[in-house]
This record gives sequence, C-alpha cells and structure tokens, in this order.
Amino acid sequence: MTEVVVENIPEEIDSNPNRVSNWYGIGGWFKSITKNRLLIYSFRRILTIIPLFIGISIITFSLMYLIGDPLGYLIQQNPHITPADIDRIRETLGLAKPPMQQYFVWLGGFATFDLGLTFFTREPVLDAIGNFLPETLKLQITQFLISLIISILLGVMAAKFQNSWIDSGISAMALLFQSMPIFVVGYLLIYIFSGRGLNWLPPGKAHSTPEPITHWVGLWNGQLGEFFTSFFTHTGDTIYYMILPVTTLVFSSLALFTRLVRGSMLEILRQDYILSARANGLSERAVLISHGLRNALLPVVTYIGLFVGSVLSGTPITETVFSFPGLGRKFVQYIGKLDHPLIMAISMIITLMILVANLITDIAYVWVDPRIEI
Repeated sequence: MTEVVVENIPEEIDSNPNRVSNWYGIGGWFKSITKNRLLIYSFRRILTIIPLFIGISIITFSLMYLIGDPLGYLIQQNPHITPADIDRIRETLGLAKPPMQQYFVWLGGFATFDLGLTFFTREPVLDAIGNFLPETLKLQITQFLISLIISILLGVMAAKFQNSWIDSGISAMALLFQSMPIFVVGYLLIYIFSGRGLNWLPPGKAHSTPEPITHWVGLWNGQLGEFFTSFFTHTGDTIYYMILPVTTLVFSSLALFTRLVRGSMLEILRQDYILSARANGLSERAVLISHGLRNALLPVVTYIGLFVGSVLSGTPITETVFSFPGLGRKFVQYIGKLDHPLIMAISMIITLMILVANLITDIAYVWVDPRIEI
C-alpha cells in the first residue's frame, strides 16, 4: 500500500483534525478573495482615492490662501481695529502658523471629523453646514427625481418616433433649455408668476414668515388632529415656496438627461436582440421597457453618481436668484468673507462624495457588465 505523507502542516495543527479543517478553510477563503475581480478592482480604486483626495485638498488649500487674507474682510468691516487686535485675532484663528502647518492641522481634524470653528460666527463648521443642508437637499432631490422621470419619458418617445415631428419637437425643446442660462430662467419665471406677472407664487425664500412648525409631539401624545393640521400646513407651505426654484432646476437638467436617454435608446433599439424580441411577437411596449429601457439607462448611472456626489454643493445660482437659504448660497457668501474652515470643509466634503460616487458607479458598471475590463 502506498503511504500518504502530509507535508507543510504545522505540528500543532497536525495533532488536531478540526484545526486542519480550519487551516484549509481559511486558506480557501483567502484564495477566493484574491481571485474575486470585483473586490480586487474595488481595493485598487480605494487606494487611488486617498492620494487623489490629498492632492485636491492641497490645491484647494493653496488656492484659498492665494485669494486673500480673511482678516482683510474683518478690517474692512471695522476700520478702527488696532494692529494689536489683528495679531491677537490672527493667533486665535490659527492664522499665525505657517501655511504648511495649518494644512496638516486641518487634515488631522478632517480625519477625526473635527472641522473646527468658522472664523466669524465661531460656531462649529458641521453645525453651520447642517443648518442649511436640509433646504438644499429638498431642492436637489426633488428636482432630480422630477427631471429623471420626465427625461426618461421624453427620451423614450423621441427614440420611438425618430425623425418625426415628436422627435424634432423634443430635441428642439431640449436644445432651448440647455442653451438658456439658469439665472435667465429663474428671473423669467419670477417675472411671469410673481411681481408684475400673475402674482401666483412667491418670488423668493423657502418658507412663509413665520415658518409653520410640525407638532411631532402631538403624534406621540395621541393629538392626531393637531399633528395632521400642522403637518399639512408645513408641507403645503414648503411645496408652495419650492415650485419656482425646482422648476428652474428642472429646466436646466432636463435637457441633458433627455438627450442622453434618447441617444442611448436609439443605439439599443438597433441591436439584434431587439429585432429578435419583435420577431418573437413581443408587444412594442414590452420591447421598449423590458429590453430597451433597462439597457439604455446604464449610461444614466454615471450621471446619477455625479449627482449624488455633488448634492452637497447645492445650487448657488438658483438659491441666490430666489434668496433660498440653502448651502449653495451660503457657500458663496462665505467665500466672499474668506471663511477658510467652512470653505475647506464644504469643498473637501463635496470632493470626497464625488470620488466615492464615482467609485460606486464604476463598481456598479463592472458588476452589471462583466465584459468591462478592469
């Protein structure tokens, strides 16, 4: 009989059959991970994000200091300030340190979620961002969902009736929307529906004065009548003030999504499997939705990822036109004041979200389509 010799197993493992099983189990698990193309690709992309983020932060930090001295704004607001006061304030704000040291202090704080205090209001940066972020999210998410739904419908119709008057009309409308500056659309809507126009909608702000409050306590205390009255009053007030800014944003983004869906649908409808589906007797609706639209929406995933990454940046132009108290408008105001901690925090959070969104988008591409080379 041939003797079987087991080699390369440690003595303590060789004396215990259960440990032998665990030894090979861990090895097989590690081997399966190292052969998983998606995990390896994700790990490589994550490693590239770190130096890219640091490089962008250095460039942003340098450009921020090249714009000017933030104390110049303070001196302009208070011309009687003394040099001793300026030196004291500079020391308090940490501006007396060399720029390189200031950058490493900021980078360490960012890594530990300590973004510091704003220069002029001296409130935590995260609190300052949180005060205006909900208003921006309401605009961004609402306009994105509306734009996506309408553009999918218009894009599919334009592709279905290619070279017809429907296709020409949708393309002309998309071209018109894309060529109009967003502030022109905003002021035009204000002129038509507010002020000298129909006076149907408010020209600015996000709420009436004072803002209606939802009495959530009434829900827990069983006072349902008070809760529902306050809830619908607050919701109606919010929607009423969001109509014009959301419409402005939909005009600006609708053209891009519509043209993208139309071009992708035209390419998909020329594929052989679409002809095969029609030859097998499937209805035109099933061909367009089940076979065409699902594959045509793959390029839209890229723009969805970019939207998720840039949602925090807000819409500075639209928020400024409508005096909407969102993060985009406040960001522009803080740039004018050269409030370094807030500028760096918002800029780099946006950068990080965009990088992560691109990572997730690329991973989704590889997962959906195994043919993509990594």
